[in-house]
Amino acid sequence: MSAIDPTFGVIVIGRGDPRLAAATLAATRAWRHPPTRAVLAVPKGREHAFAAVAAAASAGIVAAAESDLLADAVAVLAAEVDIVVATSEGVVLDAAWLAILRDHVILYADSIAGVDLVPRVVKIATEGTGADLAVADRPHEPSLVSWLRGVIRARSLLGAVFWGRTVTLRQIGLDTTGEGGDAVSFLLALDQLRRRGRTTVGVTRHARHARLLPERRTGFDVGYGLYRRLEQLAEARRAAAAVGGVAPSHLDLAVERLRLTVELALRSLLGTGGRHNAATFLNGVRAARRDALAVRRTVVRDLRELR
Repeated sequence: MSAIDPTFGVIVIGRGDPRLAAATLAATRAWRHPPTRAVLAVPKGREHAFAAVAAAASAGIVAAAESDLLADAVAVLAAEVDIVVATSEGVVLDAAWLAILRDHVILYADSIAGVDLVPRVVKIATEGTGADLAVADRPHEPSLVSWLRGVIRARSLLGAVFWGRTVTLRQIGLDTTGEGGDAVSFLLALDQLRRRGRTTVGVTRHARHARLLPERRTGFDVGYGLYRRLEQLAEARRAAAAVGGVAPSHLDLAVERLRLTVELALRSLLGTGGRHNAATFLNGVRAARRDALAVRRTVVRDLRELR
């Protein structure tokens, strides 16, 4: 990598609405140093839904299984760029964000990867307004609201941006799962990288997370899958602790599960929009928690019977 002029590649993970992916890709064209290459990573079978977006943005499409989305997209970019920037659809990065990152990677050669959480949200009502997703032209929400969201909200529900040096990313396995939230996948990648150099986690005010309203979809399956993944990670850590192999992590699972449950409960009761989605999301979380407790009790009972 050139210490003076590093090259950047962008990965946008698209799963839902192509308009959100288009907004994320469009923002990169305003960067002072445009990315050398951009790719749109989508689950297999969804290529047709994002084809027009990719063509309009001159971006390539990487279609892969959900768990391989990030890894396959990084493999496509690895030979062409020095730094990979990955985010999910709807996260719109200001030009200042890249300028700050560029200065950081030039000044700190030992800094190899990082995650920026995005607490600023843009809520876009889609009924009767066409497909206007000009996020940059929309009013900013009060800074206090963004700050509180960054402090209180579950990391798995926040928008997030991951960056890493390609020479280091080749050395680890990258896993993604929509059920677990991209922020969780990004933070787990940092856990793998922390032994190889300095990693950073921060909250950025130079990005916004666009959300389309109203949200009428049921959230049960996503809530169930997310909590199940958090439980699986917690179980893996408990097993590692039993043999003395626990390593520090960028994600506190106990705090994450508490934040997730409390936020969804408040949104389902007090939310002004998307209450149905929040309520069904919470139902999925509760169902996953019940199933996890049932499995744990079964394991404990079986171990007692073996004695």
